[in-house]
This record gives sequence, structure tokens and C-alpha cells, in this order.
Amino acid sequence: MSLSVLAYNIHFGQKLELISDWILSSTNKFDIICFQEFPLEKKSKFLKTFQDHDYEYEFAPSFIRKGKQHGELTLYKKNDIKIIDSKVIHLGTNLLEKRFYKKNGEKSSLLTLIQYKNKKIILANSHLFSFALNSHRIKQLITILEEIGGISKKNTLPTIILGDFNYTSIIRQKRLIDFMKSHKFANAYKTHTHKLFFLGQQLDYVFYNNCSIKKILIDKIKYSDHYPVQFKIEL
Repeated sequence: MSLSVLAYNIHFGQKLELISDWILSSTNKFDIICFQEFPLEKKSKFLKTFQDHDYEYEFAPSFIRKGKQHGELTLYKKNDIKIIDSKVIHLGTNLLEKRFYKKNGEKSSLLTLIQYKNKKIILANSHLFSFALNSHRIKQLITILEEIGGISKKNTLPTIILGDFNYTSIIRQKRLIDFMKSHKFANAYKTHTHKLFFLGQQLDYVFYNNCSIKKILIDKIKYSDHYPVQFKIEL
């Protein structure tokens, strides 16, 4: 039993129509789509298109950039998947985030409890600090893990934590992987998902437990400053 997933930081939705066309024309029909930096102002038109293709959604408000709300959007095939519960996890802000986003640098994670056939799955669609020490990002992950612990108290449910962690693979990536491993989460891949000038780096991650991640594909398409990450959850 498997689910096809797409995780993608879409760079404030600047090329949202191209992204929409690419997804809907893809031979890989995604059961779940997780966006970060989705612009709330474009929600109505975009979601109408996807609802026509049998998707429903949950949205978590995050930062405000130039007066416009952005956040995490999780789309799911409504005929196959049911959302039992969802919660916005507020991950806070700092001075640098506020300065860059001009008003509000709040980051968040969209936590959903999913029912797929006879299985329950926890999914955390997350966006961590862009401007901070890695120790601050670890603290944000601790907040997410504590919320997950409240749902899966014996740590038995299949759980996926994914998204833009802004934790560069260039500097001490092993610390992040070891931290998640200490909480019984495996890292799905080590592949560049972003370019800093001409230097490739991994910023986007998929951590999982009580399930397997297979068939990872990272397409180097240019609709965002990040690459989309495709994979299958095997239950």
C-alpha cells in the first residue's frame, strides 16, 4: 500500500500557473501535495482548479511578506484520503525574519492526521526559519515533535515530517540527521534541492518513521528557487 507525494517550496507562488499545469499534466498522479510559501491571495483560483480534479486542502497561515499572507498548503485526493484532524503549529519569528518579510516572519507547520484505507498517518508540512542559527531550527523541530507526540503517544503511527527546513547541507548537516535519528526518524535522501548562486545545497527534507520512503525523484525544473521532491510512502 503506497501514497504518491509531492513536496515543494514554490517561491511565493511566482510561477503558480506553470506549477499547476506541470502537476496536472504529470504522469505521476499525486495523492498528497505539500506546498510551502503558498500565497493566500491566489488560493481561490488555484484551488478551484484542483478541486475540479478531486482534491481538497488544508492551509496553515505563516509569514506575511510585503503585506501578503503566505503559508503551507496540503492538498489531498478526497476520494481516497480523509483528514481526521489538522492543526497549525506556530513556530515563532525573530528579528531577521521580520526584517526580510517586511512585517511578519512567523513560521509554521501544518500538522494533519490522515486516514488512508485502514491506516492512520501523521504528516507535518513544515517551513523553518530562513534567517537563524541551526540551533534555532532544531528548537522548531522539537516543537513539531512534541505536537506529534501528543497524537502518537507510543510513537507507533507512520509519521512524515517534510518541507523547507532551511538547514543547509553545506554546514553540519550531520547534526540535523543525528538529531532526527535520536527521535527515531530516518532521513529519506541527500540530494541538492536548491542553488545558492552556483552552489548546490539541500534545504528540503523528508524524515519518516514507522513506514518506508521509496522512488524519490527531484526534478530540476525552474518554477521556483527550490526543486520539487517526489516520493512514495510505503505502508
